[in-house]
Amino acid sequence: MADTTVIKAGDSRFAAVSADPSTFGRDLAALGRAHRTVFDEHMGALLVLRHKDVSAALRDHGTFSTSFYGVGPMASMMIAHGGAEHTRQRRIHNRFFSPAASARYAARVVPVAERVFAHLDGLERAELVDDVLARYPMAVFLDLLGIPDELGDQGLDWVRAIVTWAGSPMNEEVAEPGQRAFDELRAHAAELVAAERENPGHSLLGEIVRAHMDEGGFSVDACTVAVVSLLLGGLETTIQMLSATISSLLLNPDALSSVVSDPTARDAAVGEAFRWANPSAGLYRLVLSDTEIGGTAVQAGQMVYLTIAAAHFDEEAYPRPEVFDLRRQSGHLGFGLGPHYCVGAPLARIEVRAALDALLDRFPRIRLAHPLEFRYGARGFVQHGTEELPVLLS
Repeated sequence: MADTTVIKAGDSRFAAVSADPSTFGRDLAALGRAHRTVFDEHMGALLVLRHKDVSAALRDHGTFSTSFYGVGPMASMMIAHGGAEHTRQRRIHNRFFSPAASARYAARVVPVAERVFAHLDGLERAELVDDVLARYPMAVFLDLLGIPDELGDQGLDWVRAIVTWAGSPMNEEVAEPGQRAFDELRAHAAELVAAERENPGHSLLGEIVRAHMDEGGFSVDACTVAVVSLLLGGLETTIQMLSATISSLLLNPDALSSVVSDPTARDAAVGEAFRWANPSAGLYRLVLSDTEIGGTAVQAGQMVYLTIAAAHFDEEAYPRPEVFDLRRQSGHLGFGLGPHYCVGAPLARIEVRAALDALLDRFPRIRLAHPLEFRYGARGFVQHGTEELPVLLS
């Protein structure tokens, strides 16, 4: 591809640090306007930067594949599959994230949020990421799955090691502890599944077991994979989504004032934060057959990076994309699109909204304690966000 612009690793936008999460997406979108095709050495892939191209590739799993996840901890999970196996797993997952099931989960998430954020009561300042956000998603999962609270810290350590390995499956330094953590988490989950099979309840774990039994394909291993995949996909990602939502509001005082005074605006704030500061910078895909992206020929075997952060600031899709606008109706790609759309999106929205209510209803005068730093790779993961979120609460 003679017309491809090569971005050296040291010049990559993915190596930059900014005080505003939207700078990342705005810079990448500008790169897409300036160059027809971009290869980023830091990411080791062609960057797909325009909204229409990112959306089209997300929908076309036959050409843009996730099969490379067949190496490492994700090999048995839905993300690594296409075709009939993906359809089968997706159908089962949809059962335990049905509207009725999600409504039951919401009734349990709100008390968990209240309990976790109560740790901030009486404080004048806090570092939200470590003090509450890192604890909250695990507390939600433990409650929904019906697992004792004491597993929380160990479970989070397991997930961090596994997700780090998944991001670099060929790196021996992270592969060994990642494999060990994966084996331990899987063994523990298998024990829980085997016990639940005897009398499935209405917890999330019970819904998982019942869904597999109803589909006629129950096995402890299949249910265990479902539990592990939910933990891997729903912990660190949710921590970063919470951080992104709260920091977006703190950096946009007018929007913060609106959602403090009018709680009905909070769902809109969550949706806009998922666009303006979404931690999912993008998604890798393997090109299975020769194709075109934005009029440029791309050969089979090429890795591409579907740059969601850039798509979220594409002026053709979002008028005045730099503005954090609670009235925006154009949605976001933060949960993906097409066959691999995030199956846990309903639960993620419930968690973030419950956390926002618990925080803002307690601390309507919340504000930043000092400027933030946003970077790709925050907290050691392949996401864009901030390491910490220091706030003044009163």
